[in-house]
Amino acid sequence: MAVAAGIALRLPPLGWGLLLLGIAFVLAVELLNTALEAVVDLVSPDDHPLAKIAKDVAAAAVLVAAAGAVAVAVTLAAWAIAPR
Repeated sequence: MAVAAGIALRLPPLGWGLLLLGIAFVLAVELLNTALEAVVDLVSPDDHPLAKIAKDVAAAAVLVAAAGAVAVAVTLAAWAIAPR
């Protein structure tokens, strides 16, 4: 959807760079979250409070990254439709 919006808004090269950087950042954090969850499951197969905290914090990092990407997207959209 972000790429489609970028096309519709005719983002300039700098806008595309920021948009793609935001997408890559969220995907990278999601991959790290998945890796951390796999390691926690390997090390602590039983339920443990610290394992839960580690997983919750990693998931929160993905949420923060996604919120940041949305903020960048909204800023780019406002910049693209602003009169010049």
